[in-house]
Amino acid sequence: MAARMMRSANLSSAGRTRLVVRAATAVPKQFKAVKPVGDRVLVKVDKEEAKSVGGVLLPASVRNKPTAGAVIALGEAKAVKLSDKVIYSKFAGTELEVAGEEHVLLKEDDVIGVLPGSDKVAQLKPLGDRVLIKGAKAEDKTAGGVLLATDSGEKPTFGTVIAVGEGKEDEESKQVVKPNVEVGSTVMYSKYSGTEFEEDGEQYIVVRESDILAQLA
Repeated sequence: MAARMMRSANLSSAGRTRLVVRAATAVPKQFKAVKPVGDRVLVKVDKEEAKSVGGVLLPASVRNKPTAGAVIALGEAKAVKLSDKVIYSKFAGTELEVAGEEHVLLKEDDVIGVLPGSDKVAQLKPLGDRVLIKGAKAEDKTAGGVLLATDSGEKPTFGTVIAVGEGKEDEESKQVVKPNVEVGSTVMYSKYSGTEFEEDGEQYIVVRESDILAQLA
């Protein structure tokens, strides 16, 4: 049975780390369809990459967990539609096995954005109050001019806004409020926030508006 494993470092009473395994819930074979309720969407998960770029087989423990797939059913979700290719939060939703295929049942708010036909993160359409940022390059020298090793460079927490979501519905007014940042502006964001991506040697991150600390001018 197809299953996915999620490891968490939980300490037992003896102080040892134990492995927690979460398998996808198998939908009984007599049921051929899953109809999401409320604002949920059903996504057919993209296949895991079993090989590295150089063609080397990867053990399951080091493969990147897929966080993208195609919407095949939806409830009352408004921001996505059938067949949309979406990216979602890494450990969000309920994993399902339907007819031997891996799926995930998500709340609409767990969908980070919609990918275009090219599957390029740089062209991602962020949803809700999320903002897509192209990260600034890490400094490779100290203020005194000393070269830094790659892994010791200070992680940038600012970058250029390249896409902005349509906004989030205000709970009281029920009006959609668009994020108060504009494409092209340089912003500073919380250090450990958002979802990071790397594409064509560039760093990208999708954060919520509340994780943006300031605009730089």
